[in-house]
This record gives sequence, structure tokens and C-alpha cells, in this order.
Amino acid sequence: MNFDELKKLMSEKGISSLAEIARVLETTPQAVSNWKSRDQIPNHIVIKVNALFLSDINNGNQNLLAHAYNSSQRFYSNFNPFDFKTTSLSDILVVLAQQIKVIVFTIFLFTFISFTYLRFLKPPIYTSWATVVLPESKTSSSLGNLAGLASQFGVNVPMDNSADLSSPSLYPEIIKSRTFAEKILNKEFYTDKYKKKLPLINILTFGDEAPNKGIDTLITEALNILNEDYISYYQEPKSSFSKITISAPEPSLAKNLADEVLYELEKLNRYFKNKNVTEKIEFITNRILSVEIDLRNSEKELRDFRQKNMQISSPSLLLQEDRLQSEVEIQKGIYLTLKQQLELSKIEEIQEKSIVQILDKPVMPIRPSNKNLVFGVALSIFVGTGMGVILGFIRSFLANDNSPESRKIAQFKNFLNMKTKDIFLDKRMSGSIFLIMLFTLPIYLGYESENPVFFNRYSYSNFIIIIIYIIIMVLALINLIKLKKNKSNF
Repeated sequence: MNFDELKKLMSEKGISSLAEIARVLETTPQAVSNWKSRDQIPNHIVIKVNALFLSDINNGNQNLLAHAYNSSQRFYSNFNPFDFKTTSLSDILVVLAQQIKVIVFTIFLFTFISFTYLRFLKPPIYTSWATVVLPESKTSSSLGNLAGLASQFGVNVPMDNSADLSSPSLYPEIIKSRTFAEKILNKEFYTDKYKKKLPLINILTFGDEAPNKGIDTLITEALNILNEDYISYYQEPKSSFSKITISAPEPSLAKNLADEVLYELEKLNRYFKNKNVTEKIEFITNRILSVEIDLRNSEKELRDFRQKNMQISSPSLLLQEDRLQSEVEIQKGIYLTLKQQLELSKIEEIQEKSIVQILDKPVMPIRPSNKNLVFGVALSIFVGTGMGVILGFIRSFLANDNSPESRKIAQFKNFLNMKTKDIFLDKRMSGSIFLIMLFTLPIYLGYESENPVFFNRYSYSNFIIIIIYIIIMVLALINLIKLKKNKSNF
């Protein structure tokens, strides 16, 4: 502000001399004279002048209001908030104050869209899970100490079972396999969408209509959907605990599908386990026949040797007898080992218990897992605030140029006071809010709650939301009509 502007403003209040200006601004005539000679007014005096004008505005002096607003516009037309070399905090506050309507409307728009989408439009996903305990993978078989002795003499009993399909460590791969998917996809589940039981492959693909694709194509499509959207497997790091998670659009479907997944996994585990045991029994039985023949041959050789040499006195004959007797003992040891393992394998074959223990069984989910209304609204408020500030600065940048440093704090107060009132006095904002809420009203009214209380359609929370929604829409309409009426009268 220069001295001529100050003198013009003061003259509107009937103050013309330097002494009167000094008295009103509580300073000395010498200071006023210095301002006149330098043609520059200090910032703290500018604040006093603006405070004086605001006091008159509150008393109804509309001429001063217009002058202050025009002066603010002249100041702001030369202000560029993106000039970072000269921009200060006061510059930013001025921009925020002037663009308060844009910021508030952007926050409302983001919050409204987020709330409407999360509450009424986003398809719910229900999650049911089971926590299972998988045993550690063993690197040696349970054949006992004698299995090592048997292997030293040609009985090649497998000592590593970590790679067979009965191993629980392969659960993630089994869940994603086509074999497992075919067993699950043929299971029938009740779904509220079709009001009847349908095979899972129907629910995931063509519903209750006639399929227009081949069964292999449908299985492939259903397998992709099942692995991407429905079933997931998570292994706890450095732990035997694993979590099998089932997601579905209906809570009962999620729970029932989780039960079937666990059942089929245990069934497959027993199948592959029994298959391995059967192969082991067949292998051991063949080895027993072979070892039994070798044992009989060894016993016959020892018997023949003793019959031929009833009295043994030669050291060489004694040594030969020891070798024949050792061979018989070795064959007996191998034979006994194989017999023991044959009995153990037969016992293992008839066992039905799964080696996987379930810590937490699947339960019916209470609420959707993909709808966090509080977090979504809070995030939309945060994002809306940021976008509103950015849009405000861009709008300010497109409309204004650089400005001097003076009167920025006063301009912030003026804009904050005027633009805040404009939020409720701008028919465009009221009209936009009314139209947005009018177009989305059928979504709110047409939504059917899971546990209806009012009108056999709405729950308590949804009914309250609809009432508040209608009140806001009606208030926006009344404000719009009132503003149009005032404009026409004017």
C-alpha cells in the first residue's frame, strides 16, 4: 500500500490531515510524514487500516466493503503463488482463503463418491479362513534303524519322502492344481443369487443358464477365477502355521466352500499317502520274496557244509563256516527288517487320520472384508483436501499474476470472511450438490439391507443414512430456490 491509497481511504472517513491520520492510527505526525516521503506504508499499519475497514463493514458501510473488495482484487491480480522465490506462508493462506469454495466442494465430492461407492455400489466380499498346522518335512523315512542295515545289502528302501504328493508342504501347489479344482468345481453349493444349489463351476461361470462353451474351457476359466479371487494360501514365515483363506460374494458360500476345500485337501492327502504306502508294500513284498530265496540258499549252503564236515579241525574250514553263518545271519536280519516294515506299512495303509491338524476351523463371516467405511471416508477426505488445495492453486495461477508483499494477511482475513459466506450463498454449489444427490437417490432408496427393519427393506443404519441424505438434498434445494428468488427480486 502506498501513501496515496492510504490518504484516499482515510478521506472516505473524513480524515485528511497528517495529524488526524497519525491520531487515528496511533502514531506520530513525523512517522506519517516519513511514509509520505517514501510513499510506502509499513505492514503493521496496513493491518490497522484493514481492521478499521472491517469494523466499518460490520457496521453496514457497503461502500467501504466494495472498496476493500476491489482493493483486494487489485492486489490479488498481481499475485502468483507459484513464484517460489517470493512466495511466503501469507501468500499460501491468501490463496487458500480465496479458493475455499473449491476446496470444500472437492472434499464433499470425494467424500460423497467414496461413501456412496463403499456403502451401496461396491460388491461385498466375505472371507472365511482356516488355520492349519503342517508337520515339518522329514528328510529321512521312518523305517527304523534296521532299514539302514537293509540298504547296505541291496534292499533299496526309499529314505526321502519330501517330494511325494502326500507331503503337506505341497499344499499351495495342490490347491492351484487342476486335479484339485475339478473335485471342488463339481461340488454343489447353495447361493442366494440363484436361490438354489448349483455346482461351483456354474456359480463361477455361466450360472443357471445353458453353457455355450466346452467343459474343458469352462474348467480352465473357473480354475483361474478360483485361484485369483476365491482361494488363497499363506504360509507363516518360520512357522508351521498356514492359513487357507476363502473369499466369496456370500457369507454362507465362503464358509461352505472353506469346509469343502479342507475336506478335499485331506482326502487328496490320504489318497496320495495310501498310494505311496501301497507302492511301498508292493516293493517290500517283492523284496521279501527275493531275500527269502537268498536266505534259504544261504541256509542250505551252511547245512551242506556242516553235513560234509562233521568234525572241523582245519582253520580254513572254520573260517569258511563263519562266512556261511554270517551270510545266513545277514539274510535273516534283512528278512526280519522287511517283515517289520511290511507290518508297519499295512497298519499305515488302514489309518484314515490326516497328518494335517486344523487349529481354527472356518466360520461364517459377519461382515464384508473389502468394505472399510471409516478408512475409506477418512482417505477420501484426505485426498479431497489435497486435490482441492491443488485445484485452488492451479485456478489461482491461471487467473493471477505476481503481486507485492503488502496486505497479504489482511487479504487472507477478507477472503476467509467473504468466501466462507459464499459457500452458502453460491447457487452453483447448491445446485451441483442437489443434482448429484438427486441422480444418486435411486441407489440409496433401492438398496436392500441384509437385515431389514423399516419397510421390509432398510436396516436401522441405512434408514438413518437415507433420512440424513434427504434432509441435505432438501436443504440444498431450498437454498437454491431462495438464492434464485433473491436474485430475481434484486
